Amino acid sequence: MFSRASRVVFLSVSALLFTTYILLPSHASILGSGGHQQFVLTDKSPVKRVAIIGAGAAGSSAAYFLSEYARKAEFAINATIYERCDYIGGRTTTVNAYDDPEEPVELGGSIFVQINKNLYDAAKHFNLPIADYGGGSPDGADQLGVWDGQQFVMTLHSGGWWETIKMLWKYGLSPMRTQSLVKKTVGQFLKMYDEPVFPWKSLTQTALDLELISATTSTGLQFLKSNNIYPPFTTELIQASTRVNYGSNLGHIHGLESMVAMSTDNAMAITGGNWKIFHKMIETSNAKILIETPVTSIERVPDKKAWTVKATKKNGDVLEDEYDEVIIAAPYQFTNITSKSIKAPETIKYNALHVTLFASPYRLSPKYFNFDKELVPDMILTTLPTSVEPDTANVGPAKFWSVNILRSVERELEKGVKRREYIYKIFSPDYWPDEKIYEMMDLPKDADILTWSYRKLWHAYPIEEPRATFQEAQLDFGLWYTAGMEAFISCMETMSLSGKNVAANIVEGWTSARRNAALLHPEGSL
Repeated sequence: MFSRASRVVFLSVSALLFTTYILLPSHASILGSGGHQQFVLTDKSPVKRVAIIGAGAAGSSAAYFLSEYARKAEFAINATIYERCDYIGGRTTTVNAYDDPEEPVELGGSIFVQINKNLYDAAKHFNLPIADYGGGSPDGADQLGVWDGQQFVMTLHSGGWWETIKMLWKYGLSPMRTQSLVKKTVGQFLKMYDEPVFPWKSLTQTALDLELISATTSTGLQFLKSNNIYPPFTTELIQASTRVNYGSNLGHIHGLESMVAMSTDNAMAITGGNWKIFHKMIETSNAKILIETPVTSIERVPDKKAWTVKATKKNGDVLEDEYDEVIIAAPYQFTNITSKSIKAPETIKYNALHVTLFASPYRLSPKYFNFDKELVPDMILTTLPTSVEPDTANVGPAKFWSVNILRSVERELEKGVKRREYIYKIFSPDYWPDEKIYEMMDLPKDADILTWSYRKLWHAYPIEEPRATFQEAQLDFGLWYTAGMEAFISCMETMSLSGKNVAANIVEGWTSARRNAALLHPEGSL
């Protein structure tokens, strides 16, 4: 065996080798340079046990990527997902129009775009069919209109070259400057997917390194103005986008999220519901899924680097288990978890969003919108009129964020008779009653006006006020949190990325610990 002196020398060299390994760029990731796996040492440790709380975008992605990274690094894992709801997908879920499974309607996250790498790649990998949105209005109406509660300040029919010319005539160089700024800003964010940025330890430091802090510390109005983008383009089109996507005016949302709201090129959705992506992720991960089983407490195990998780099943049975790692993949304040061991992460405030879905054989009335055409646009976004202060926080005279026709259906009635009906979606900060719908259609209350309806109150949008710091992902040893990303960028894709980042950090931690142990005890390694 080694003498004390020789052992000190060995440990010193081992420490140097360990430090050098960590610092070498080609060894920065468990996947190695270019995504190729580095050498691994034979692992004799027990199976790693992981609890994931929440089966939404973050939780399902954490399970999926944890499985992938652990397999490549030759770790055996046993993951359990606890979900309080009766479905997978979190804020991504569908309901059936007319209670017909053949007519699913997105209640939550409706679209993703091609630059959403996780969702797009998963959809391709799982061979999930992309929904066909078709082209144009079923009735020849304008595709888009922006309404300020008094008048339409902008309408768009088909987006052809003539309408592009009209846009440039009205808004000058602002549209082109916006396109350039979105490309630049989103381009910086996309670096978070790859080495050397990924996986990151500190979201705050990463935002600084990628020079995104100037965007997160400014309101949308300030950030756009500093880049020579001005009203009316900002207050009409860009603000309409932040309102429909985040329920916020430009004076109350930071610049980075404003750019994300405008990054909608190549929008797509999964046929039957985007939740299918997350269902496939969990299925592929081989994680155990416990539906309708909310976690009630998380406590540190005394004298061990482990955590005890307690949960309650729908039938009242109490489950208790011990885990090496726990991932809280939901906003902490909504989990109702109690703990004496955890310092609660930052509470992120959310906007209340009322979603109203309904079907009707009637279109909305031009009279309600003071519109001089026969048909109002299929999609109506809203903004504030110029008479309202631009830093106003509330919805303004329009009273809703958006209303649009999702699609038309040929519905079969009695004796084989068919008629066209329209399925609508309204986003509003307050409950939208049937009487308001009748008013929008300029029709008296009648049983046949609404043939189906469904309402849901979500805490869907975080309030994205400007800020310079963000909640970190690691709360404690073996304890992780994904929802800090919500204050940075909130969407299906970024929550998936947050789950992926936590998974990568966990496996890198295991890999480092295994390598360190092997350097200290070489006789036990290959």
